[in-house]
Amino acid sequence: MRSLFKCFLLLTTLNFLAAAQSSRQRNSGLVRCHKEIRSSVSSCEGKYCYKMHTPDDTTADGIVKKGCMNAADAQTEVGKCTRRPLEEGGAELMCVCNERDFCNTAPVQFSVTFFAMFISFLAFFL
Repeated sequence: MRSLFKCFLLLTTLNFLAAAQSSRQRNSGLVRCHKEIRSSVSSCEGKYCYKMHTPDDTTADGIVKKGCMNAADAQTEVGKCTRRPLEEGGAELMCVCNERDFCNTAPVQFSVTFFAMFISFLAFFL
């Protein structure tokens, strides 16, 4: 039981440290984003993250690019995905976000907070 309490305390502390780091970054107005162009994968910082999907006949899934932007144009709505017509036909899908770090990644990552709550729930009933 003591080890579960120590684990809960450690996870709670880690969560507060992560929140403090995120808060510091939010005050700067920047978010961290995944940067992916073809096989090159890294991260970047900017005002917005984007994920762009362009249809391409040479690949089944089309071309997906991810990265950072510091300005949005008139066609772009932050927090939404917008279809943009292409000159050669079809349309690309442009998604722009800034609500959390790495928001241009599809799955929402499992939060340390929920994990800590789950552990404390187990500790209470065991």
